[in-house]
This record gives sequence, C-alpha cells and structure tokens, in this order.
Amino acid sequence: MSGKRSNVALLTEGADYIKRAKKARQDQVEEIKFDDEARREWLTGFSKRKKQRTDERRTRAKKRDHEAHLEERRKARKELKDRAEQNVRDVRAALGLAPLEEEGDDDGSDDDEAGPSGKIEEEEYSDDEQLATVTIEEDFDPSSTRTTRNYGSDSEDDDDEEAAAAKKKKAAAAAVPLLPASSKRAEQRAKRDKEKAKEAKDLAKKKERKSTSMETPAEKRRAKEHEARKRAKRADKEKAQAEKYGVTLVRRKSGGGGKKTGARSSSAKSGNKGGGKTRHKGKANHK
Repeated sequence: MSGKRSNVALLTEGADYIKRAKKARQDQVEEIKFDDEARREWLTGFSKRKKQRTDERRTRAKKRDHEAHLEERRKARKELKDRAEQNVRDVRAALGLAPLEEEGDDDGSDDDEAGPSGKIEEEEYSDDEQLATVTIEEDFDPSSTRTTRNYGSDSEDDDDEEAAAAKKKKAAAAAVPLLPASSKRAEQRAKRDKEKAKEAKDLAKKKERKSTSMETPAEKRRAKEHEARKRAKRADKEKAQAEKYGVTLVRRKSGGGGKKTGARSSSAKSGNKGGGKTRHKGKANHK
C-alpha cells in the first residue's frame, strides 16, 4: 500500500497525463481517416438542415402572427366597448335623461321629477373578431321626458311655450341622427328584418289585389265569344269528317231537350251490288 500523497502531487497529476498525450501525438504518424457514414451524413444533410431552419422560421412567424391577432382583437374589443358606451350616452342625451355617472351621484334626489328609476344591466357578447355590449334599462317612464304645461298662465303664454317645446324637440331630433348598430351582427339582423317586412308587405298587396279583382263585363263578353268560336270550330270539324266518309248529319231533339247529331249514309255510295241490306258507317236516323 502506497504512502499518503501530498497536495502538490494530487493537483499536478493531470499535468503528467497531458505531457504523455502530447508526446504520443508528436510521435504519431499523420494520417487521414475517411469515414463514409460521416461524409454521407454531411452531404445529405443540406436539405434536412434547410428544412429545419424553414420550420423554425415558420414557427416563429406563426407565433408572431398569433400575438398580433390577439393584440388586434383586444383593440377591436376596446373600440367596440367604447363605441357602445358612446351610443348609450348619445341615446340618453337624445331622450333627455341624465348621464349614468350623474345618476349614481344624485342618490335619489330627483326621484319626484324623473319618475321611477330603472335597473340597468349590461351584457357583453364576443367572438374571435367582434364584441357587442347590450344595455338593458327596465321600468323606463316615458312621461319623465314630457314637458308639463302651466295651466295657471294665459293662453298666449301657453302657445309660446308649446311652440318653443316643439322647436326644441325638432332641434334635438335633427342634432341626434340615427345611431349605427354597435356590431355587424346587429346590422345584419336589422337588414334581415327590413327585408322580411318588405316581403310581407308585398305579399299582402298581392293578396289584396287578387281578392279585389273582379271580372268586368267586357271580359265576360270576350269569354262568351271565345266559347262560341270553339263550338263553331268543333261543328266544322264534325261536318268535314262527315263529308269525308259520306255521312249526312241530322240534328234531332232528344227526350231530355238536348240536341244530338245523327248520321245517315247516301244510298249511292253505300249500296250493295246484290241488292242486299245497306251498310252504314254512322248511326242511321230512322223517322
């Protein structure tokens, strides 16, 4: 068993291995090793490495596009939300109602004037591209927006007040135009409803026109003339067939009062050589 080694020997033990390896490399004869597998891997790896780089770039581009899409959707949602809030404010201003912020600060001080305060609910419906905010106000009192008349004043003052109120109402209606829908879905729904209403109106007009239409005397006269022409044409056709086959048409009255047409053949064309019975192609009319 060897003795205890010093720290210097332990720390410099690697130097001996390095010296021996260096000496072995110096004494070694230089040679070139040819590895077919490594060569084949390097030569056939161009397309593989290029495809790998392409896949990495495509992955980074997809990630970048996804992040940009998320950012655009966040911006679109924010814009739609701001637009819906602005629409609510414009509608309330057009109806003469107080803004939502002021209603919360009044704490019911104007309950007698404004009437019953409604409950306001807001709901948001969103998809990948759009955000729609629906505001619902319950128990709306339209009487709060009406102007009251002062019956204690003179008639002239009342007329002036009514004229001023009418002018103010017209100015408010002209100042606030028809507000656009807060989402494309609402616009499409409104368009479909408008088309359905138009179709229903057209259908009602057609039904009314059909129900109210009556046959005029001139139309009745033309119908009778048409029927007479048809009967005359049918009679001419029967007469032509009778002449073709040598049959004489005789009209007689039946027992029921109707007219029937009989057929009688001429003796010259239908006579028998032996003086026998005469054969008729049509029905014989015996008197």
